Amino acid sequence: MKTWDFVIIGGGAIGLSLAWRLRHSGAAVLVVEKGEPSREATHAAGGMIAHCDPHNPPELAGMITASACMYPDFIRELREDAFESPDLRDTGTIAFLEESESPTCAGVRPLDETELTPLEPGLKLRGRTFFLPESSVDPRKLGSALEKAARNRGVDFSTGSGVQEIATLGGRAAGVRTAKSFYAAGAVVNCAGAWAAQIKPFGVPTRPVKGQMLCLIPAAKAPHTGPLIRHVVRTPEVYIIPRSDGRIVLGATLEEAGFDKRVDPETVQRLHKAAAAAAPELEHLRIHEAWAGLRPGSPDNLPILGATPMPGYYAATGHYRDGILLAPITALLMTQLLTGQKPKLDLAPFSPKRFE
Repeated sequence: MKTWDFVIIGGGAIGLSLAWRLRHSGAAVLVVEKGEPSREATHAAGGMIAHCDPHNPPELAGMITASACMYPDFIRELREDAFESPDLRDTGTIAFLEESESPTCAGVRPLDETELTPLEPGLKLRGRTFFLPESSVDPRKLGSALEKAARNRGVDFSTGSGVQEIATLGGRAAGVRTAKSFYAAGAVVNCAGAWAAQIKPFGVPTRPVKGQMLCLIPAAKAPHTGPLIRHVVRTPEVYIIPRSDGRIVLGATLEEAGFDKRVDPETVQRLHKAAAAAAPELEHLRIHEAWAGLRPGSPDNLPILGATPMPGYYAATGHYRDGILLAPITALLMTQLLTGQKPKLDLAPFSPKRFE
């Protein structure tokens, strides 16, 4: 029977990043994914590397800053292993903020109208405006690149059947069981996102937080006039994320709706109208796709990282809105922990044991 050093439960951005990093360290790694890799929260995400967002939890400041700084090298290494690009864009973010909101990261500057108009001629919304030195990535391309990089590095995959329980031997995690098979491992890491609580016998307490989004594309007969929006734009009502191929992504709701991924047409229209109020030309773009994803929230909405009370069983989940942003630092810190090194940042505040 084949045995792996690590079994990773879940093939989203967090699980794939961790599997890829562990394989770089020489470990034998298996990813067990209930469906297709990167087709849940990663596929549904917006992809903002929003390290300047004033709504970021202060407890995550160190991790967020470190992860944002890692992204250029993270993407460069990914390209080398996957031979494709996840469309990292570093044009920055234009944010319309309330009086009570103040971004504090380095490089932030307020924008007046004389500065805003040349940056985004099509943006008609006015208010308390800042330029934030942020980037964005296409999460679908990121997920695809991570899967290819992991496979090219020798990570094994089992897809189409989810983990039902952690197998134990002498009170220690010894692998996982699916409906189809048993996979033996020296250690198991639960990266199952919103489904992490369903893994028995020790469910990691995550919950699904629904987010509805849509994608706009130009009408078929529209003349090519260049990008309508060049920067990520965040307003209190909507965020607008341009992709390099001309698509524009709009989002997103925050809904406590269980595992319901149905799309509400009224919500989609509301987001489209909010975007058109900010940039009127967006009203004339057609809706190409609308979807809902399930973010993994935790009881305190902070990530769950580290060893569980069961020896040999770990968690790396509960990233809520920040899974794409925190993927590089999560993979690094968890790889350091799992390979016997001291993590470069303290994981104690995010320990699964805080929920005992």
